[in-house]
Amino acid sequence: MKLSQRVIGWGAVALGAAFVFVGAVPFFQGIHWEGVFIGLASFVGGAWVLAGPELRATVRKAIKVMRESGRTMRKQNVRQSAVVTGIDPLLPVRILKLAREKNGILSVADVAIGLDVPLDHAEAGLAECVRAGNAVPDYDIAGAHPVYRFPEFLPPDARRISG
Repeated sequence: MKLSQRVIGWGAVALGAAFVFVGAVPFFQGIHWEGVFIGLASFVGGAWVLAGPELRATVRKAIKVMRESGRTMRKQNVRQSAVVTGIDPLLPVRILKLAREKNGILSVADVAIGLDVPLDHAEAGLAECVRAGNAVPDYDIAGAHPVYRFPEFLPPDARRISG
């Protein structure tokens, strides 16, 4: 790092610390918040200069990755909502009828096969039943897959979830 960069960096850090101190002292009421904000900005600027090119490049890459992941998440949410809107609005009712026939325990595959719907529609319909409070998600350890329990259709001895 060049000597001029060190001088500028440490000078900005010192100026920032002085502004934060002056802004925080009640004696200088006229520049209270302005001094704190200018001081913090100066302090961060000085630290940025002192960080060196390697650390600055790493920070820039991290910011770029965070922005790209945010865009990807927004695109995935748009795709998921487009898939969800194409589902039959009566699918949760059909799932409830199937749950009554199957004694209150369903898997995604049971719904897909029993109602002749795609797996993603079956999963979305079960998620809607969970959201509405009609089903409780659970995991069948022996079968190694998620199941959904519908307490109102369970036999009386199986209403408790064993833990």
